[in-house]
Amino acid sequence: MSEKINDICAIIVTYNPTICPVLNLAKQLSDQMCDVIVVDNSFVMNEILNSQLLNYIWLGGNKGIATAQNVGIKFCIESGYKTIIFFDQDSNINEQFISTLFKPMLENNFEICAPTFYDEKKGFEYAITDVRRNGTRVKILSEGKTQPFTSSIVISSGTIVRTDIFKQVGLMDDGLFIDYVDTEWCLRCFSKNILIHIIPQAKMIHSIGDNSLNFFGFCVPVHSAVRRYYRVRNSFHLLRFKHVPNLLAIREISFCFIHSLILIFTQKNKQEYLFSFFAGIRDGILNVRGEKPKS
Repeated sequence: MSEKINDICAIIVTYNPTICPVLNLAKQLSDQMCDVIVVDNSFVMNEILNSQLLNYIWLGGNKGIATAQNVGIKFCIESGYKTIIFFDQDSNINEQFISTLFKPMLENNFEICAPTFYDEKKGFEYAITDVRRNGTRVKILSEGKTQPFTSSIVISSGTIVRTDIFKQVGLMDDGLFIDYVDTEWCLRCFSKNILIHIIPQAKMIHSIGDNSLNFFGFCVPVHSAVRRYYRVRNSFHLLRFKHVPNLLAIREISFCFIHSLILIFTQKNKQEYLFSFFAGIRDGILNVRGEKPKS
């Protein structure tokens, strides 16, 4: 195969970011022969990022992660890149990350590859969740594995994709705005028999939610009340996709209800979480898509 590392462009999606981690990530990627585009969802253009990065696109406000990723994907396709890799603004990689992920992709002609993830604070590995065609879930850990293994779903950060895949399955669903964007797209790929190959040697540091709490055995990510709105609303949208198993959608709706109720009872701003919860249910049933309507 003729692909080289410099055929890759990284899409970093930002929202009111701390500047240094973004610039550090961009430098790490550049040092690994990977081009970079930053797509910024912030409400104000970031003059530092705009002046120091070759490719910086400000969207003029928060258009959602799906739209930001799609802007980056279209830029990469129009620029002729053969491969795209996605990152969050707080992604943390080591100096061999790109080559470790990209080499197996080339050698095995994989279409999508993803790393393993480790908790930023406690160091444990997050299990990969593989969803079967009937909607049942299997948790997979990379411990002891030396060869790539497959999954139907991964989070977008650190995932590397051949650009031709987007011509086959389409772009991210803008209407989801933020939550379940990667889940829906991965299952769309899965419906076309496109699997994701997990590379055990490629490791990323990751954190889920602003914090997390343990409530009688439930580990609940503590997102903002606004994020809970999208989580609840979009869990209903999962039922509308033919390629998403109903069993998975029902599970996600159930757990969104449980997590939301736990946050309503445990967080200080109970009223905000309560309003977001009911708004999410209402808008999920009414098939409201895109940005949360202004109240």
